[in-house]
Amino acid sequence: MQVDEATRKAKVLIEALPFLKRFHDRFMVVKLGGEAIEAPAVLDSLLTDLVWLEQVGVSPILVHGGGKSINRAMEQAGLTPAFHQGRRITDAATMDIVAREVERLNTHIVDRIFALGGAAIGMCPPRHQVVHGKVYDAGLGLVGQPTSLDQERLARYATRGLIPVVPPLSVDATGRALNTNADDIALAVATGMNAEKLVFCSSVPGVLTDPKDPSTRLSSLTAGEVRRLVADGTIKGGMIPKVESCIAALQAGVRKIHIVDAGMPHALLLEIFTAEGIGTELRLGDDEAGSVASTAR
Repeated sequence: MQVDEATRKAKVLIEALPFLKRFHDRFMVVKLGGEAIEAPAVLDSLLTDLVWLEQVGVSPILVHGGGKSINRAMEQAGLTPAFHQGRRITDAATMDIVAREVERLNTHIVDRIFALGGAAIGMCPPRHQVVHGKVYDAGLGLVGQPTSLDQERLARYATRGLIPVVPPLSVDATGRALNTNADDIALAVATGMNAEKLVFCSSVPGVLTDPKDPSTRLSSLTAGEVRRLVADGTIKGGMIPKVESCIAALQAGVRKIHIVDAGMPHALLLEIFTAEGIGTELRLGDDEAGSVASTAR
């Protein structure tokens, strides 16, 4: 290794030091969409970041989706996927497929974490009932809305060298599994665990003023700025409920939320451990937080 290259690498590690100190022994929730799970290189890059985080003293918790896989399994079974306002209409037959596919994906993610040198535990019900919920809307069938969280169980695993891998399922008072939006699960976990950060690994590089131009990415936004962008139409479509849920999580105690492009190699580390970041950071403004908010990522 050349001296210049070694020096550059040392400088990168030094730049990460203040972030490592700040996040040590803190919970960090990462939400991974189904698209990333189906791209082996993307999945391994993100999971390697999680393993690294755990090794340096952060306590990551991974929440995953599985929409595309569920769609394919339904079509193979002769069922047509149907949605209402972004939520899958879920009858008993659909729920059987959802539960099977989610458990398969959960096991695959856990296996990959072990293969990459880490350790993980899948949190699928009925064995692990960590996210409790209720029926979101009877008209949608077995669709859940998170109501509470088993913080003690998640903390027990996350602080003992294991990365909990949480599926998009909640469990009602009778022990019945409910198909639950993965974003909702991630927000419930981050809020319940008083997470330092919640990171959404998505198919977009963050909040863009022009959805067709990645160079228009906004690096940092306060909740008030987000509301103004929704009001003037800059943020629209499916991004609106996501950012509204993010604001609710910030107000409930999650310190910062990030939206990053899962396809960028080591997106997690670049967003969290560099001053500039590569996605969009959402936070409460000084007046909204009631105290001076840190501008460091």
